[in-house]
Amino acid sequence: MIYGTLALVSFIVLIITSPPPSPTLSSNKEFSSVANELSDQNIAEDLIEQKPNQSSTIDWLKESEKYFSIQETEPQQYVSLSISLVTRFDQVIEIIGETDLPNGSILEILFRQLSTPKNPNQFDLQTYTLVRNKEYQVTLRAPENLQFSQGPFQIRVFFSPENQIPAIQNLVGKGGEKIKGKKSRVENQTRILEEIKEVSFEFEIKPSSS
Repeated sequence: MIYGTLALVSFIVLIITSPPPSPTLSSNKEFSSVANELSDQNIAEDLIEQKPNQSSTIDWLKESEKYFSIQETEPQQYVSLSISLVTRFDQVIEIIGETDLPNGSILEILFRQLSTPKNPNQFDLQTYTLVRNKEYQVTLRAPENLQFSQGPFQIRVFFSPENQIPAIQNLVGKGGEKIKGKKSRVENQTRILEEIKEVSFEFEIKPSSS
């Protein structure tokens, strides 16, 4: 009886004095796997946040698809591209013109100052616009640069089949086979349509305070 009592007391003391069970830790392999998953999630989020803006050409191609439409009487040849009006208000330049190119055609506009020495292919401003109902319109903002305050300036508006959506390429020819007339010429083995105009006006640009 005494031995039984001692054994029971010893068992109770053992339970009371035993340390609590330690929490089970994941193995290094399991922890590494979880960490990698979290890291992958962070990388994916960073990629979404840091996704670069689409280039202008891609954006304009999407806009071109939106506005493209076939006219009831598409011409057999495309020969017309003109700059009809150039106006200036403060630092903003507006260019308006006409063309017989299909609706949705992408036009590239280059604007450069002629009095500042530069290579023939250099330009000061560049933008794009679309043909809508045989017309186009675009605005540019002059840089805050004293050297840019006076002209003369050159405006170049041109159409290249290489920059168009497939539907327009089918109309004008991938190599510009249906582009004809005095406004056309061959550039990089592709026939383009272009108009060049010189204008003279002054921009009120104040000297920098620095």
